[in-house]
Amino acid sequence: MSEAPVGLIGKFVANRPVLSISVFAIGLTALAVVGLRQAGDGAFVASSFITNALVAMALPVALAAIEPRSRAARFGFIFLIIFVGGILASAAVSDWWLLSIVPAPPLWLTLSATGFTLYLIALSPMMASISRLGVLAPMAAILGVGGASGYFAVESMLMTAEGAGVAALALAAGASIGAGVSADFSRYFARGFSRRRAAAAAGHAAVAPTMFTLLAVGILLGIQTFNANFGAIEWRIIWPGLTAILAATVGAMIAVAGALSIDDASEIVAVDENRRRQWFKNSWQPVRRLLPVTTSLATMAIAGVFAVVAVFEAGFAAPISLIIFFALIAIAAGLSFVSIRISLMVAGLLGFGALITGYGYAIFGLTLPSLLDRLLALTLCAVALGHLTVSWRDASDHWRDARDIAENALSDGLRRFLFLVGTGVVALFTASHTFHWPGGTNAAGYFLSTAFLSVLLVSPVMIVMSARSIRH
Repeated sequence: MSEAPVGLIGKFVANRPVLSISVFAIGLTALAVVGLRQAGDGAFVASSFITNALVAMALPVALAAIEPRSRAARFGFIFLIIFVGGILASAAVSDWWLLSIVPAPPLWLTLSATGFTLYLIALSPMMASISRLGVLAPMAAILGVGGASGYFAVESMLMTAEGAGVAALALAAGASIGAGVSADFSRYFARGFSRRRAAAAAGHAAVAPTMFTLLAVGILLGIQTFNANFGAIEWRIIWPGLTAILAATVGAMIAVAGALSIDDASEIVAVDENRRRQWFKNSWQPVRRLLPVTTSLATMAIAGVFAVVAVFEAGFAAPISLIIFFALIAIAAGLSFVSIRISLMVAGLLGFGALITGYGYAIFGLTLPSLLDRLLALTLCAVALGHLTVSWRDASDHWRDARDIAENALSDGLRRFLFLVGTGVVALFTASHTFHWPGGTNAAGYFLSTAFLSVLLVSPVMIVMSARSIRH
């Protein structure tokens, strides 16, 4: 059995879980309290965002974590969720006396929570272990965002579009880091690692995605403030943004890795992981047969033609800012994951998704979101692709067929990607309604489109680049 690096951070969290979790929980709680006091008039909005995030993101993950395993009970569980969601939605819009006594949340919040819950349940063959083992991830991310609210208030960015966008980014990124830890834990545990060793290795594996997320958000805020201030970078916006990202991601990593190191994990974790991999193998067989190396190469060529057509037909709004953004994202991916191939893959997939999405907006006569909203969406998409492509790097093997490498990479990485897509849309939608930020809904739609188009090209790109790597 091959060993996995644990690193200083992973080892400390796994060996001192209670101390690690307590220090971060107490520290972030204290910062959250101070933050709400410092927020002044924005205290109510900040506390509302925390509450809404608990309902829209943390509650669905908790519900998905307790999803029954038997098919009959699962159908009953889904029916109950839809029934309760329907009652609450009806109570939010109806004046009927019987429904008026139901203390219903706003309609958008009910729809968000119900939709995200059903999304996680629908993808449970891939993401059940993430929900069950990483149930603390969204709660830790919410605590991190709450802790950073004080810094936002001091720098007067709590009620700005940048503040709302960074809060959504931190929430989604933190939850995704915790989900990645739970995914790595189940993978290492199924390979025969001890509970503590698997938790330490999973915590260490989260360092690179955390670094990439920090760099990506720093690039986003640097370009945004540079454009908004005619060439001057505003550090008073960058530092609070990075603080929120760091608090949410590190807090989620410590919470999940620490909890898993003391959890009484049984062989059911390994059984679930092996069943998930077998399910994905069977589901991916049709795609595998359709995408040999030659077909994958042809698919990439056709995608390149579509990208060129999109540039000429729809143009490329804000070309300098976005070209610089893509270039810096490529550098950040290369530095974080120590891989030029991942750097090229992330930048290429992200650029393709952005170009075709812009073309689609032009075809349907839709107005592109503002530069900030697009940068927020592209940053989230880059982070999601980072989670996906690092699985490809880890799955690379000179002794395997190119399609085997792509299969193993997608089996592990696609669940991380899809989880971040779900949390990203929910986080942006929640921030949009809580902070009265219309750009959040626009960013969510743009992010969903870009992520969908980017992931369409992942399989052929992985197969072609794996075949090239094996050949050399």
